[in-house]
Amino acid sequence: MARRSIADRLAELDRPDQRTDEEEIWGVVRAILTVSRIVVFVGIIMISEMLEEHFFNGLSLGIWSLIIGIPLFIAISVAIFMGDTWFGEDEEEKTAVLRPIQQRL
Repeated sequence: MARRSIADRLAELDRPDQRTDEEEIWGVVRAILTVSRIVVFVGIIMISEMLEEHFFNGLSLGIWSLIIGIPLFIAISVAIFMGDTWFGEDEEEKTAVLRPIQQRL
């Protein structure tokens, strides 16, 4: 298969895609959730390493970052997964082979 030329790629950008409004909105929300999940992950590590000697309600701030951060990370991951199942692009229809191999030789 030959590579597409730059002119073909630019012409393809001019054509509108076939995405619905819901899919476009979900794409933006998914990007925001993904970035926030990365920020939460990095924040958990930074807070637990840097603020380990400070205490709040008898626990160090490192422990508090884990107590709050891990469920938050899981909740954001579940939200991304649920959104993908609800608003994600539909998969192509699965086609069956007309004459499947019944027995290997």
